[in-house]
Amino acid sequence: MNIIPIKSGKPSFFLLIFLQIFFQIIITTRISAYDPPTGAEGLFLLGHPGFITSAESSAGGALFLPSVQAVAINPALVAELQRLSADLGYTALVQTKGGANLGNAFYAGMLFPTRFGVFSGATQGVFSSINGMNFGNVLLARGGFARDVTEKLNVGAGLFGGGVFGDVFNDWALAVDAGFMYKLGKLGRLGDARYGIVLSNIGKTFIHESEIFPAIFTLKAGFAANFLNKEKITAGFSADLSFPLFQNIVFNGGLQFLIANMIIVSAGWDVNVREAARGDGVRLPSFGVSMRFTVGNFMNRQAWEGSDFMVSGAWRQIHDGIQLISAGASLNLGVRDNEPPTITIEEGE
Repeated sequence: MNIIPIKSGKPSFFLLIFLQIFFQIIITTRISAYDPPTGAEGLFLLGHPGFITSAESSAGGALFLPSVQAVAINPALVAELQRLSADLGYTALVQTKGGANLGNAFYAGMLFPTRFGVFSGATQGVFSSINGMNFGNVLLARGGFARDVTEKLNVGAGLFGGGVFGDVFNDWALAVDAGFMYKLGKLGRLGDARYGIVLSNIGKTFIHESEIFPAIFTLKAGFAANFLNKEKITAGFSADLSFPLFQNIVFNGGLQFLIANMIIVSAGWDVNVREAARGDGVRLPSFGVSMRFTVGNFMNRQAWEGSDFMVSGAWRQIHDGIQLISAGASLNLGVRDNEPPTITIEEGE
């Protein structure tokens, strides 16, 4: 048996594992028909502004500013976070054609860094009976673990489970996500370049009338980098391709600007090839704005010194006049440790 050498710190080992798992499952498992309802591929990415504005890149977003909700995209993204963090988000699904029908989605998560790695937990919900996106009531719980293996390589895995309850159908889901992110650093004129690969929904998702959604065994790969880095403004882009069951292609692109290290302006665009081919059309770009504050500016308490929070809002119009209007807040407790410890040697007398 030939042995393929694996160099330490390179992501090739993890890539080989992902591909081996995927192709073995494809060969040995009988797969049902793939024809998910419109919007079903993003069913778990509705409850937070970070999802709406295409910051859900597997490479960490146009600007690498990961928060708790990133574990739902690529569990490896939060490996370097050093502070206790919390994330809340809410999205209203408003159908403006044929009456103002309303659906709701939420995301609530926490992140716990330790010396062994970063642990996370979250709950998600989608409650929608509007025409075109009648998913019923979906509840999900999620847990994850991430670790920085080297200065450039982050790995992570997550487990999620839950159910859908409604008049249309009832079912349950239990699956695993696994991924990595590799930091390339400076790449030509680009800065903070990185790429990520994630294999998501390894297990069982929801099945209704032989339709599986979101698609099991979805391989997603993305690249992101900064193309502008000035004193008062930083700009970056991200581009991802995902292949649900290798029977569809979904493109997702994002653009972000960080202004005065405080205001983040985001725009995103995605194309689902299968949905576009059956007449659902190409979605309009999404837009979002976030503002980041230091808690010490508002609270004169030593325990909160160095902590920060961010408020966000986002909008997207998807098919058939359905509007997504989202708001969220993130809180990071404590001081970020960006400097290595200083070691001094005192000479004895």
